[in-house]
Amino acid sequence: MGFKINRQIIFLTVFSLSLFGLLMVYSSSCIYAWRVYQDPMYFLKRQFVFLLISLILFLLTLLINIDILRKYIKELLIFNIFLLIVVILAGREIGGAKRWIYLGSINFQPSELLKIFFLVYCADYFVRKKQVIKYFKEGILPILIVTGVNFLLLLLEPDMGTVIFWSGWLILMFLIVGVKKKHIFYLIICGLISLIVLISIYPYRLARILSYFDPWIDPQGKGFQLIQSQIAFGEGGFWGVGLGEGKQKFLFLPAAHTDFIFSIIAEEFGFLGSCFILVLYSWIFFKMVGTSLKISDDFFRYLCWGISLVLGLEVIINVGVSSGFFPTKGMPLPFISYGGTSLFVHYFLLGLFFNVTKEYEGSISLR
Repeated sequence: MGFKINRQIIFLTVFSLSLFGLLMVYSSSCIYAWRVYQDPMYFLKRQFVFLLISLILFLLTLLINIDILRKYIKELLIFNIFLLIVVILAGREIGGAKRWIYLGSINFQPSELLKIFFLVYCADYFVRKKQVIKYFKEGILPILIVTGVNFLLLLLEPDMGTVIFWSGWLILMFLIVGVKKKHIFYLIICGLISLIVLISIYPYRLARILSYFDPWIDPQGKGFQLIQSQIAFGEGGFWGVGLGEGKQKFLFLPAAHTDFIFSIIAEEFGFLGSCFILVLYSWIFFKMVGTSLKISDDFFRYLCWGISLVLGLEVIINVGVSSGFFPTKGMPLPFISYGGTSLFVHYFLLGLFFNVTKEYEGSISLR
Protein backbone atom coordinates (compact mmCIF):
# COMPACT_ATOMS: atom_id res chain seq x y z
CA MET A 1 0.00 0.00 0.00
CA GLY A 2 1.48 3.34 -1.01
CA PHE A 3 1.99 6.34 1.16
CA LYS A 4 -0.86 8.38 -0.35
CA ILE A 5 -3.42 5.74 0.50
CA ASN A 6 -2.05 5.47 4.04
CA ARG A 7 -2.38 9.22 4.49
CA GLN A 8 -6.04 8.96 3.57
CA ILE A 9 -6.56 6.02 5.90
CA ILE A 10 -4.80 7.79 8.77
CA PHE A 11 -7.10 10.80 8.34
CA LEU A 12 -10.23 8.63 8.07
CA THR A 13 -9.19 6.76 11.21
CA VAL A 14 -8.63 10.01 13.13
CA PHE A 15 -11.91 11.44 11.84
CA SER A 16 -13.71 8.24 12.86
CA LEU A 17 -12.27 8.62 16.37
CA SER A 18 -13.60 12.19 16.42
CA LEU A 19 -17.08 11.06 15.37
CA PHE A 20 -16.95 8.37 18.03
CA GLY A 21 -15.84 11.11 20.39
CA LEU A 22 -19.01 13.06 19.64
CA LEU A 23 -21.03 10.01 20.56
CA MET A 24 -19.11 9.47 23.79
CA VAL A 25 -19.16 13.15 24.74
CA TYR A 26 -22.95 13.05 24.56
CA SER A 27 -23.22 9.72 26.37
CA SER A 28 -20.86 10.80 29.17
CA SER A 29 -22.08 14.39 29.61
CA CYS A 30 -25.85 14.36 28.97
CA ILE A 31 -26.82 13.99 32.65
CA TYR A 32 -24.37 16.63 33.84
CA ALA A 33 -25.35 18.98 30.98
CA TRP A 34 -29.04 18.57 31.77
CA ARG A 35 -28.46 19.30 35.45
CA VAL A 36 -26.24 22.36 34.92
CA TYR A 37 -27.50 23.81 31.61
CA GLN A 38 -30.94 22.20 31.28
CA ASP A 39 -29.81 20.91 27.89
CA PRO A 40 -28.54 17.30 27.64
CA MET A 41 -26.95 18.10 24.27
CA TYR A 42 -25.04 21.17 25.49
CA PHE A 43 -21.56 19.63 25.29
CA LEU A 44 -22.38 17.62 22.18
CA LYS A 45 -23.38 20.73 20.25
CA ARG A 46 -20.28 22.59 21.34
CA GLN A 47 -18.01 19.66 20.49
CA PHE A 48 -19.64 19.42 17.05
CA VAL A 49 -18.80 23.08 16.41
CA PHE A 50 -15.27 22.50 17.70
CA LEU A 51 -14.88 19.60 15.29
CA LEU A 52 -16.05 21.66 12.30
CA ILE A 53 -13.59 24.43 13.18
CA SER A 54 -10.84 21.84 13.68
CA LEU A 55 -11.44 20.36 10.23
CA ILE A 56 -11.20 23.82 8.67
CA LEU A 57 -8.02 24.46 10.65
CA PHE A 58 -6.64 21.11 9.46
CA LEU A 59 -7.26 22.04 5.80
CA LEU A 60 -5.67 25.46 6.28
CA THR A 61 -2.63 23.87 7.93
CA LEU A 62 -2.09 21.79 4.81
CA LEU A 63 -1.60 25.04 2.88
CA ILE A 64 0.71 26.96 5.21
CA ASN A 65 4.40 27.41 4.49
CA ILE A 66 6.15 25.57 7.31
CA ASP A 67 9.35 27.49 6.60
CA ILE A 68 7.55 30.68 7.66
CA LEU A 69 6.33 29.01 10.84
CA ARG A 70 9.90 27.89 11.49
CA LYS A 71 11.27 31.40 10.78
CA TYR A 72 9.08 33.04 13.42
CA ILE A 73 8.94 30.18 15.91
CA LYS A 74 11.02 32.03 18.53
CA GLU A 75 8.59 34.94 18.50
CA LEU A 76 5.63 32.55 18.67
CA LEU A 77 7.13 30.73 21.64
CA ILE A 78 7.73 34.05 23.42
CA PHE A 79 4.09 34.93 22.73
CA ASN A 80 3.06 31.60 24.26
CA ILE A 81 5.18 32.38 27.32
CA PHE A 82 3.39 35.73 27.56
CA LEU A 83 0.02 33.92 27.48
CA LEU A 84 1.17 31.63 30.29
CA ILE A 85 2.02 34.71 32.35
CA VAL A 86 -1.44 36.16 31.58
CA VAL A 87 -3.00 32.92 32.81
CA ILE A 88 -1.15 33.19 36.13
CA LEU A 89 -2.08 36.85 36.61
CA ALA A 90 -5.63 36.93 35.26
CA GLY A 91 -6.60 33.41 34.26
CA ARG A 92 -9.82 31.69 35.18
CA GLU A 93 -9.48 29.34 38.12
CA ILE A 94 -11.17 25.96 37.73
CA GLY A 95 -10.64 23.15 40.21
CA GLY A 96 -8.02 25.11 42.15
CA ALA A 97 -5.78 25.81 39.13
CA LYS A 98 -5.41 28.77 36.80
CA ARG A 99 -4.92 27.17 33.39
CA TRP A 100 -7.53 28.93 31.28
CA ILE A 101 -8.09 32.33 29.72
CA TYR A 102 -11.78 33.16 29.62
CA LEU A 103 -12.96 34.39 26.20
CA GLY A 104 -16.71 34.82 26.35
CA SER A 105 -18.21 31.34 26.50
CA ILE A 106 -14.92 29.66 25.59
CA ASN A 107 -12.12 28.67 27.96
CA PHE A 108 -8.78 28.85 26.17
CA GLN A 109 -5.82 26.88 27.55
CA PRO A 110 -2.44 28.38 26.49
CA SER A 111 -0.47 25.35 27.70
CA GLU A 112 -2.03 23.39 24.82
CA LEU A 113 -0.28 25.71 22.35
CA LEU A 114 3.06 24.42 23.61
CA LYS A 115 2.25 21.27 21.66
CA ILE A 116 2.73 23.40 18.56
CA PHE A 117 5.19 26.16 19.39
CA PHE A 118 7.52 24.32 21.78
CA LEU A 119 7.50 21.28 19.52
CA VAL A 120 8.43 23.27 16.39
CA TYR A 121 11.01 25.26 18.37
CA CYS A 122 12.69 22.06 19.57
CA ALA A 123 12.76 20.57 16.05
CA ASP A 124 14.42 23.74 14.76
CA TYR A 125 16.81 23.87 17.72
CA PHE A 126 17.98 20.29 17.25
CA VAL A 127 18.83 21.05 13.62
CA ARG A 128 20.71 24.26 14.48
CA LYS A 129 22.65 22.53 17.25
CA LYS A 130 23.19 19.24 15.44
CA GLN A 131 26.99 19.54 15.48
CA VAL A 132 27.20 20.28 19.23
CA ILE A 133 24.21 18.35 20.60
CA LYS A 134 26.58 15.86 22.26
CA TYR A 135 28.05 18.64 24.42
CA PHE A 136 26.15 19.72 27.50
CA LYS A 137 27.03 23.43 27.67
CA GLU A 138 26.68 24.20 23.95
CA GLY A 139 24.05 21.68 22.96
CA ILE A 140 21.76 20.83 25.86
CA LEU A 141 21.92 23.70 28.35
CA PRO A 142 20.27 26.37 26.11
CA ILE A 143 17.20 24.22 25.42
CA LEU A 144 16.99 23.31 29.12
CA ILE A 145 16.88 27.02 30.00
CA VAL A 146 14.01 27.63 27.55
CA THR A 147 12.26 24.53 28.88
CA GLY A 148 12.82 25.66 32.48
CA VAL A 149 11.10 29.01 31.85
CA ASN A 150 8.02 27.24 30.51
CA PHE A 151 8.10 24.69 33.33
CA LEU A 152 8.28 27.43 35.97
CA LEU A 153 5.19 29.13 34.57
CA LEU A 154 3.33 25.81 34.34
CA LEU A 155 4.19 25.01 37.95
CA LEU A 156 2.84 28.39 39.05
CA GLU A 157 -0.60 27.61 37.55
CA PRO A 158 -0.11 24.89 38.99
CA ASP A 159 0.12 22.14 36.34
CA MET A 160 2.80 19.65 37.31
CA GLY A 161 1.26 16.97 35.09
CA THR A 162 2.04 18.95 31.94
CA VAL A 163 5.60 19.47 33.19
CA ILE A 164 5.99 15.71 33.61
CA PHE A 165 4.51 15.14 30.14
CA TRP A 166 6.98 17.50 28.46
CA SER A 167 9.87 16.10 30.51
CA GLY A 168 9.14 12.63 29.17
CA TRP A 169 8.71 13.98 25.64
CA LEU A 170 12.02 15.86 25.78
CA ILE A 171 13.93 12.83 27.08
CA LEU A 172 12.60 10.74 24.17
CA MET A 173 13.53 13.47 21.69
CA PHE A 174 17.03 13.63 23.20
CA LEU A 175 17.38 9.91 22.50
CA ILE A 176 16.24 10.43 18.90
CA VAL A 177 18.58 13.34 18.12
CA GLY A 178 21.64 11.65 19.62
CA VAL A 179 22.22 13.27 23.01
CA LYS A 180 24.78 11.34 25.04
CA LYS A 181 23.28 8.61 27.19
CA LYS A 182 25.12 9.81 30.30
CA HIS A 183 23.63 13.31 29.90
CA ILE A 184 20.17 11.81 29.59
CA PHE A 185 20.80 9.67 32.67
CA TYR A 186 21.88 12.70 34.72
CA LEU A 187 18.81 14.64 33.53
CA ILE A 188 16.51 11.81 34.54
CA ILE A 189 18.10 11.67 38.01
CA CYS A 190 17.77 15.46 38.42
CA GLY A 191 14.19 15.26 37.19
CA LEU A 192 13.28 12.55 39.69
CA ILE A 193 14.84 14.52 42.56
CA SER A 194 12.93 17.64 41.50
CA LEU A 195 9.73 15.61 41.28
CA ILE A 196 10.19 14.26 44.80
CA VAL A 197 10.81 17.77 46.14
CA LEU A 198 7.79 19.24 44.33
CA ILE A 199 5.57 16.47 45.67
CA SER A 200 6.86 16.64 49.23
CA ILE A 201 6.51 20.42 49.68
CA TYR A 202 2.87 20.47 48.56
CA PRO A 203 0.57 18.32 50.74
CA TYR A 204 -2.15 17.95 48.09
CA ARG A 205 0.35 16.40 45.66
CA LEU A 206 1.56 13.98 48.28
CA ALA A 207 -2.06 13.10 49.08
CA ARG A 208 -2.69 12.44 45.40
CA ILE A 209 0.30 10.07 45.21
CA LEU A 210 -0.78 8.25 48.37
CA SER A 211 -4.31 7.91 47.01
CA TYR A 212 -2.85 6.42 43.83
CA PHE A 213 -1.32 3.57 45.82
CA ASP A 214 -4.42 3.20 48.00
CA PRO A 215 -7.42 5.29 46.88
CA TRP A 216 -9.44 4.02 49.85
CA ILE A 217 -7.28 6.17 52.16
CA ASP A 218 -9.43 9.10 51.04
CA PRO A 219 -12.41 7.59 49.15
CA GLN A 220 -14.44 10.82 49.18
CA GLY A 221 -11.50 13.06 48.34
CA LYS A 222 -8.27 12.42 46.42
CA GLY A 223 -9.13 8.78 45.75
CA PHE A 224 -12.68 9.43 44.54
CA GLN A 225 -11.96 9.75 40.80
CA LEU A 226 -9.76 6.68 40.70
CA ILE A 227 -12.29 4.58 42.62
CA GLN A 228 -15.15 5.61 40.36
CA SER A 229 -13.01 5.01 37.29
CA GLN A 230 -12.18 1.51 38.51
CA ILE A 231 -15.86 0.86 39.13
CA ALA A 232 -16.55 1.86 35.52
CA PHE A 233 -13.95 -0.60 34.25
CA GLY A 234 -15.34 -3.32 36.49
CA GLU A 235 -18.94 -2.72 35.42
CA GLY A 236 -17.95 -2.85 31.76
CA GLY A 237 -16.41 -6.30 31.98
CA PHE A 238 -15.54 -7.89 28.65
CA TRP A 239 -18.51 -6.84 26.52
CA GLY A 240 -19.64 -3.64 28.21
CA VAL A 241 -23.07 -2.63 29.49
CA GLY A 242 -24.07 -1.03 26.19
CA LEU A 243 -24.02 2.46 24.70
CA GLY A 244 -25.81 4.92 26.97
CA GLU A 245 -26.30 2.32 29.71
CA GLY A 246 -23.32 3.29 31.84
CA LYS A 247 -24.02 4.48 35.39
CA GLN A 248 -20.83 6.38 36.22
CA LYS A 249 -21.93 9.37 34.14
CA PHE A 250 -24.78 9.89 36.64
CA LEU A 251 -22.57 12.41 38.43
CA PHE A 252 -20.41 9.69 40.01
CA LEU A 253 -17.28 10.12 37.87
CA PRO A 254 -15.94 13.70 37.69
CA ALA A 255 -14.64 14.88 34.29
CA ALA A 256 -16.40 11.96 32.61
CA HIS A 257 -16.57 13.75 29.24
CA THR A 258 -13.02 15.14 29.40
CA ASP A 259 -10.09 13.47 31.15
CA PHE A 260 -11.92 10.26 32.14
CA ILE A 261 -13.90 9.63 28.99
CA PHE A 262 -11.97 6.39 28.43
CA SER A 263 -13.50 5.06 31.65
CA ILE A 264 -16.97 5.58 30.18
CA ILE A 265 -15.84 3.85 26.98
CA ALA A 266 -14.63 0.91 29.08
CA GLU A 267 -17.91 0.79 30.97
CA GLU A 268 -20.20 0.95 27.95
CA PHE A 269 -18.09 -0.99 25.40
CA GLY A 270 -16.14 -3.21 27.75
CA PHE A 271 -12.64 -4.61 27.45
CA LEU A 272 -13.20 -5.57 23.82
CA GLY A 273 -14.32 -2.12 22.73
CA SER A 274 -11.56 -0.41 24.72
CA CYS A 275 -8.93 -2.60 23.10
CA PHE A 276 -10.32 -1.78 19.66
CA ILE A 277 -9.89 1.95 20.34
CA LEU A 278 -6.34 1.35 21.55
CA VAL A 279 -5.59 -0.68 18.41
CA LEU A 280 -6.69 2.27 16.27
CA TYR A 281 -4.48 4.66 18.24
CA SER A 282 -1.57 2.22 18.02
CA TRP A 283 -2.00 1.87 14.26
CA ILE A 284 -1.98 5.64 13.79
CA PHE A 285 1.09 6.02 16.00
CA PHE A 286 3.18 3.34 14.32
CA LYS A 287 2.27 4.57 10.83
CA MET A 288 3.34 8.09 11.82
CA VAL A 289 6.57 6.80 13.37
CA GLY A 290 7.24 4.70 10.27
CA THR A 291 6.90 7.82 8.17
CA SER A 292 9.12 9.87 10.47
CA LEU A 293 11.93 7.32 10.18
CA LYS A 294 12.06 7.67 6.40
CA ILE A 295 12.14 11.46 6.10
CA SER A 296 15.58 12.67 5.03
CA ASP A 297 15.33 16.33 6.06
CA ASP A 298 16.38 16.67 9.71
CA PHE A 299 13.92 19.42 10.66
CA PHE A 300 10.94 17.68 9.08
CA ARG A 301 11.97 14.34 10.58
CA TYR A 302 12.27 15.80 14.10
CA LEU A 303 8.99 17.64 13.64
CA CYS A 304 7.16 14.45 12.65
CA TRP A 305 8.83 12.52 15.45
CA GLY A 306 7.72 15.20 17.91
CA ILE A 307 4.12 15.13 16.71
CA SER A 308 4.02 11.33 16.85
CA LEU A 309 5.40 11.29 20.41
CA VAL A 310 2.94 13.96 21.60
CA LEU A 311 -0.03 11.90 20.41
CA GLY A 312 1.42 8.62 21.65
CA LEU A 313 2.29 9.93 25.12
CA GLU A 314 -1.11 11.59 25.53
CA VAL A 315 -2.91 8.32 24.82
CA ILE A 316 -0.63 6.36 27.16
CA ILE A 317 -1.05 8.88 29.99
CA ASN A 318 -4.82 9.30 29.60
CA VAL A 319 -5.50 5.56 29.41
CA GLY A 320 -2.93 4.88 32.15
CA VAL A 321 -4.61 7.35 34.51
CA SER A 322 -8.12 6.06 33.73
CA SER A 323 -7.12 2.45 34.30
CA GLY A 324 -5.14 3.22 37.47
CA PHE A 325 -1.60 2.61 36.19
CA PHE A 326 -0.61 6.26 36.73
CA PRO A 327 -1.54 8.87 39.36
CA THR A 328 -4.40 11.17 38.42
CA LYS A 329 -3.41 13.79 35.85
CA GLY A 330 -5.78 15.86 33.78
CA MET A 331 -5.01 15.09 30.14
CA PRO A 332 -7.59 14.68 27.36
CA LEU A 333 -7.79 11.65 25.11
CA PRO A 334 -6.76 12.94 21.65
CA PHE A 335 -9.63 13.47 19.17
CA ILE A 336 -12.19 11.96 21.58
CA SER A 337 -12.33 13.98 24.81
CA TYR A 338 -14.45 17.12 25.01
CA GLY A 339 -12.54 20.37 24.60
CA GLY A 340 -12.06 22.98 21.90
CA THR A 341 -8.43 23.94 22.48
CA SER A 342 -7.32 20.31 22.60
CA LEU A 343 -9.20 19.40 19.43
CA PHE A 344 -7.90 22.46 17.55
CA VAL A 345 -4.31 21.73 18.50
CA HIS A 346 -4.47 18.04 17.63
CA TYR A 347 -5.94 18.68 14.19
CA PHE A 348 -3.35 21.42 13.64
CA LEU A 349 -0.59 18.93 14.51
CA LEU A 350 -2.11 16.36 12.18
CA GLY A 351 -2.22 19.01 9.46
CA LEU A 352 1.45 19.83 10.07
CA PHE A 353 2.34 16.15 9.81
CA PHE A 354 0.45 15.81 6.52
CA ASN A 355 1.90 19.08 5.23
CA VAL A 356 5.43 17.78 5.80
CA THR A 357 4.86 14.30 4.45
CA LYS A 358 3.10 15.37 1.26
CA GLU A 359 6.55 16.22 -0.09
CA TYR A 360 7.36 12.52 0.12
CA GLU A 361 4.14 11.28 -1.43
CA GLY A 362 4.77 8.43 -3.80
CA SER A 363 8.32 7.86 -2.51
CA ILE A 364 7.47 6.29 0.85
CA SER A 365 5.85 2.96 1.45
CA LEU A 366 4.38 2.24 4.85
CA ARG A 367 3.93 -1.44 4.34
